[in-house]
Amino acid sequence: MNNIIFKTILFYFLVIFSLVSKNKEIEITATSMEWKKEESIAIATGDAKAIQGATVLYANKIIVFFDEEKDFNSIKKLDASGNVKFIRENQIATGNNAVYFVENEKIFIKGNVTLQREDSMMLGDELSIDLKTSSSKLTSKNNEKVKAKYNTEKVD
Repeated sequence: MNNIIFKTILFYFLVIFSLVSKNKEIEITATSMEWKKEESIAIATGDAKAIQGATVLYANKIIVFFDEEKDFNSIKKLDASGNVKFIRENQIATGNNAVYFVENEKIFIKGNVTLQREDSMMLGDELSIDLKTSSSKLTSKNNEKVKAKYNTEKVD
């Protein structure tokens, strides 16, 4: 009986700890930063980088859209342009532009998209990644095909 109670308490502790420890803070760095309070945006230009936990978004320019309904510290979305690079866990995605919706944890990357996961590489025009479910979808335009390369050799 005590073992069941202990396991139940441990389970609830782990669930609460995982909910509290989610890193929602986003740190943004760049060569220059401009704030436009009346538009509820900030513009980071020159080697712009947004970091949220282990997730990193690089671009020439990142526009930060604040949630006007909440407060000026709450970020609604990030709009990245120019040499976009998105890194999370074991995947690296690159493209021309990206939009990251912070609250629903979805990112959309467009233009000359590459997605690398471990030993595989995929090429296309538009990529959507749902960070909550770790699912992604890559599409191509103009009747072209999405391309994928996989390494089937096992390394010992």
